[in-house]
Amino acid sequence: MAYKILYIEDLDADSIQSDLNSLGFVVDTNKANDITNVIDQFKNKYDAYIIDYRLTAEKGIVDAPTYAQTLRSKNEKINHKEAPIILISNEKYLTDIYEDYTSQDLFDFSVTKENFRGNIKKYADRISEYIKSYETIILSKYDLKKLLSLTEEQLKNKLDYRFIEKFDLQKNIKENPFGCCSLICNSLIRSKGPLVGIDLLSARLGVSKESKDWDRLLDILKIYKYKGIFADVYDRWWMDDILGWWSEISKSKSLRRTPSEARVKIISEATTFELSQIKPARFYNSSNYWTICSKTKEAIDPSEAYIINDFELQPWQENTYISHIALLDYPELQEKLTDIDRKDLRDFQKKMK
Repeated sequence: MAYKILYIEDLDADSIQSDLNSLGFVVDTNKANDITNVIDQFKNKYDAYIIDYRLTAEKGIVDAPTYAQTLRSKNEKINHKEAPIILISNEKYLTDIYEDYTSQDLFDFSVTKENFRGNIKKYADRISEYIKSYETIILSKYDLKKLLSLTEEQLKNKLDYRFIEKFDLQKNIKENPFGCCSLICNSLIRSKGPLVGIDLLSARLGVSKESKDWDRLLDILKIYKYKGIFADVYDRWWMDDILGWWSEISKSKSLRRTPSEARVKIISEATTFELSQIKPARFYNSSNYWTICSKTKEAIDPSEAYIINDFELQPWQENTYISHIALLDYPELQEKLTDIDRKDLRDFQKKMK
């Protein structure tokens, strides 16, 4: 059965509505002229909501956060379905707006209208995955093992005990599909830690994704992939399992301390695949890759980059790094550096001249 979406938009909604309809969704719209009318429409049991941030440009009385707060509240009179809420806008600084309201437990994710239209299939798939994840959370009765597709033993071995405690003890997570989704998606799947994405996997193996047999390598590593909620839209691998596999083929050598060239040689000999190593990024020398630049996605040795966390790390999360070159392209991020790192960056700029 097709998923039902309510798109709240005070301007022309035809384009996005038509695009989503063509991808199999049933999309209703509301121009937000009358707040009572919008809230009454919530009773139609929608599977997801897309809400434009600025609804007061025409005849709207309130903006998106007010409607989101209503949907997130328990209200027997409305009796709406628990569903993901997506913030959409023309606002240039939508990321800042989203982060402000995410802290208030309102939106599942945000996207500019330009990006949404330009990548409609990507975001349609993400909306579907959020809908399915909400349904799975409710049907599983918040069973973390089922949500992450792990056994009890795997759960204890793969996850930091503090993640499990946070999930089990916080009411806004254990009794709230939004809170549960947010914890799993944002602090586990979309961050570096027990799970790694394809760019980080490539960096840690030292193997270029342009290698002739890269896809064949991924095929033998698929048994180590994450298979829980959101797995259909986020390719992730359990790093603990990757390390176990490496230990077997390398006779217990340290992956972290092995240079890229040696990593690739060991993997190539063990698999008989034709693989090539990642070359160091410009101005870098070390091939002891263990992270990636948050902006360029290039493999780098953490000792040759800067830590630049945009949020307070949880115990199971790893630092975010950025390269010297990327910092020159994004000067606004330089304010996040320590005084020592700023001096180091100035010295680096002088060497480039």
